[in-house]
Amino acid sequence: MRVRSPWVWVGWLAFIVISFAVLEGFALSDPEGLSLSQFYVNVKYAWPAIGVLVGVAIGVLICHFNWHWVPKQMRERCTTCGRDVLKDSHGG
Repeated sequence: MRVRSPWVWVGWLAFIVISFAVLEGFALSDPEGLSLSQFYVNVKYAWPAIGVLVGVAIGVLICHFNWHWVPKQMRERCTTCGRDVLKDSHGG
């Protein structure tokens, strides 16, 4: 399956937001419900390193989302494949 439309990602992200809101609503409407915050606290008591792992995961995602940004001055067209690639800083 090829994803060629940005609306696929918009729909997927909207689904995550809506499903989160529904689950939180159910959890908060039930006096014994388990919200995401309480679930995280429970996991953190059982395994304190989860906070570090969540931070690393967020950092990796931020790096991943911004990794492909390269200024136009540092790109050139590859003669073999035709794609934009980084210029060779060694002149070769």
